[in-house]
Amino acid sequence: MESHLPQLASLIETRLLLVRNLADSLEASRSALLANDAEAIAQGAAHQAALCRQWGRLEEQIRHEREHSPSPESTDQSSDKAQLAQLENDWADLSARIRHLTRVHLSLLRHLSRSLAVLARVAESCAPTYAPAAEVQRIDVGARQGG
Repeated sequence: MESHLPQLASLIETRLLLVRNLADSLEASRSALLANDAEAIAQGAAHQAALCRQWGRLEEQIRHEREHSPSPESTDQSSDKAQLAQLENDWADLSARIRHLTRVHLSLLRHLSRSLAVLARVAESCAPTYAPAAEVQRIDVGARQGG
């Protein structure tokens, strides 16, 4: 029976690379959030969404491969078992990094949201001050209809 472990290990390595790219993207987005750079925030979010979609598809492939492969304990190749164990350790480390970055990202987004809410309240409070009088609006409408 052909061993599926090398293919599974390859998929897991691809997952690690993809999630590292996601972590790097989250770190890059942090500066955009701190600078309130809306365009960079949107670009970062789109890139992260694309990486998450790829990650989801890859997880499906990994689940499928695990269902159709023997457990690592049932194989005789200790090098495959050692490689899978190392990959799982790398995955645990990367998972902790992603959780941390996600918490930081969430905190920055909450801060940005509060700042925008304050700005919206300031704009609303100034609206009556700078809104044109109702008489001026009626004159403008009348002038357009008559002209």
